[in-house]
Amino acid sequence: MAHSSICIVGLGLLGGSIGMALKHRGAAGRVLGVARRAESLALARERGAIDEGSLDAVAAVGGADLVVLCVPVRAITTWLERLAPHVPAGAVVTDVGSTKSEVVATGERLLPGRFLGGHPMAGSERAGIEAADPDLFEGAWWALTPGPDAAPVAPLAEMVAALGARPLMLPPGEHDRAVAATSHLPHAVAAAVAAVVADAFAVVPAAAHLAAGSYRDVTRVAASSPEVWRDVCLTNREALLGALDALASHLGELRAAVEKQDAEGIERFFGRGREGKARVEDAHRRGRGRGRAQ
Repeated sequence: MAHSSICIVGLGLLGGSIGMALKHRGAAGRVLGVARRAESLALARERGAIDEGSLDAVAAVGGADLVVLCVPVRAITTWLERLAPHVPAGAVVTDVGSTKSEVVATGERLLPGRFLGGHPMAGSERAGIEAADPDLFEGAWWALTPGPDAAPVAPLAEMVAALGARPLMLPPGEHDRAVAATSHLPHAVAAAVAAVVADAFAVVPAAAHLAAGSYRDVTRVAASSPEVWRDVCLTNREALLGALDALASHLGELRAAVEKQDAEGIERFFGRGREGKARVEDAHRRGRGRGRAQ
């Protein structure tokens, strides 16, 4: 069932894409966008992401039955503190932050029974309303992370499905441990590989011409916002440290095998990677076949 009025705070890639998807799919009666600059609001209206725009978030949430916080993850708790007293009775607040434990604890404390954490597993190395896409969420998993005082899940899960995504219910802590390995670590690896290749380029300029498919595949997300990933790392510190330690252990094994010219050890290293990818891809395919995950 479509919400009568949805307020999106933050009209970057995710906020803009949510607005465009809501409008294109008829999943909201009215979409109000909040941004810091009038130019952003004008572009959001031009691109069909919002019906109306406002520079005043406090006033904007007053008429909404759903508020979606699409701001940097370290800013979500600040926005919750600011907006909670002005959210209408009966309205629900959600977010799209990449880490959930701190956000969910704050949201459910301030808005018991009216906050439900969320995280769409969709994005791009590009940013801003200019990169927004109404089909960004098509087929993507969208984690919903209820804590003990969460808002009812079903209405928001229905909206997520209306945007083409697939709801996935996870406790906040499990979500954070999972994305540390599946999302945050790959971004760190991409940045590290990009830096190593840049160093090689400084010594051997021809490296730029030899940076082909493998380089592009691994480093695509290295073009993402450093500020965004700074905040992600700081808000998922313990889980990310564990993932980094595990990566260092695996790479240490490879280094030792290469140093010793241990052919079998090198083969085992790449074999584990191949087998691990196959297991995860198989689980991913089976999950798609089942539809909504619970």
